[in-house]
Order: sequence, then structure tokens, then C-alpha cells
Amino acid sequence: MTRTFYTSCKQLPAAEYKKAVSLLPNRMQARMAKYRRWQDAHAYLYGKLLLKHGMHLLGFNIPLEQMNVTKYGKPYFPDSSFSFNISHSEEYIVCVISSDEKEHLGIDIEKIKPLEWKIFDSVWSPQEKKKLDGIMKFYTYWTRKEAIIKADGRGMQIPLNIIDTTGLTVQLDGDNYYLSKVNIDQEYIMHVASLNRIEKTDPINCLLIAPDI
Repeated sequence: MTRTFYTSCKQLPAAEYKKAVSLLPNRMQARMAKYRRWQDAHAYLYGKLLLKHGMHLLGFNIPLEQMNVTKYGKPYFPDSSFSFNISHSEEYIVCVISSDEKEHLGIDIEKIKPLEWKIFDSVWSPQEKKKLDGIMKFYTYWTRKEAIIKADGRGMQIPLNIIDTTGLTVQLDGDNYYLSKVNIDQEYIMHVASLNRIEKTDPINCLLIAPDI
């Protein structure tokens, strides 16, 4: 079972924000206190509450206090029967949770907006360069790459130009990663990557995360 939960990241009134923050473990609250922009603090808050809410809906009742991170900084729950990953872009926060893929799971979402995509030439594989013909391909390949390096767990330790994302099955260091596109808004592109093939990644709109979750 794999589900992708999403919500809009809207600024909460001060009292609701304080109550919502109190639902997080102390170490997460301390991290939030370091953010200077409300957008960054709320993105972190919503991501963790979305994870908490999604786990509850799927029957995984594990407290956030048990979350750990790998040596590369990827969060996980030790000895759990599922994996998860979080991403955000502009107004959306997304969280994929899967019992189909218990370790190598990644997600990335990006808003489609104008940019000088040709200046990113160094991140593309030779195959991608041949097919890259516009902004839609840029964001398609970009979200696929980000999802894969997050699923792998090493993140930006992996040179992006060795990953060819022109197809939905991608080889990396002898492993095959499988990609699936998840649609929630025509102005955004989102992909999920996993080492085990996932047939469905149904998106679930959680609307505004209530601070009493």
C-alpha cells in the first residue's frame, strides 16, 4: 500500500501555530525556531504533521519522537514496516508513505514556472540532453532525479548527470528504480521513486492540517 498525502501550506494564526508546534517533539521544535521565514517554518511543520496524519490514517501509530536519520540525513523510523518521504514546493506539502517499499522511497514536487533551463546543462545525462526541449521536460526530468536521489538516500552525494531519467525505469549503481507520476495540480509536477515497483500512489488531499491532529 502506497499513498501520497498533500496539503496547502498556509500561514496559521499565531495561537494555532503555537498549538500546532507543540505537537512536535522538542528537538523538532528547536529546529523550527531557527527558521527566519514563516514559509520555511510552516513547510517543516506541515510536513511533520502531514506525516503524522498519514501514518494515523494508514494504521502506523508510531510517535514522531522515534524518528531517526541516516548518516546522509534521510529520516526514517527504525524497525518499521513502511517508509516515507516529504517534499514541498510553493503552496504544496506532500508526503508519500509506503509499505510496498520499506526503505528506498523518494518524492519530489516542483511548481512549473519560467526559468533559464538551459543554464542547467551540467546536470543532464547525454540521453536527457538529446530530448530536453522545453520547460515541461526540464521539470519532468528534474523531479525524477530528485525523487531518485532521495529514494537512494545519498541525496546530492550522487552526481545528477549520471542518472538518465528519460524513462520510468532508471538504473543507478546496478539497481533499477521505478518512477511514477502523481497528479494533484496542473501547475505542478511530482514524481515518486522506489526500488520496488509501486503500482498505485493514490493522492489524498488533507486540506489544511488541523492543529489538533
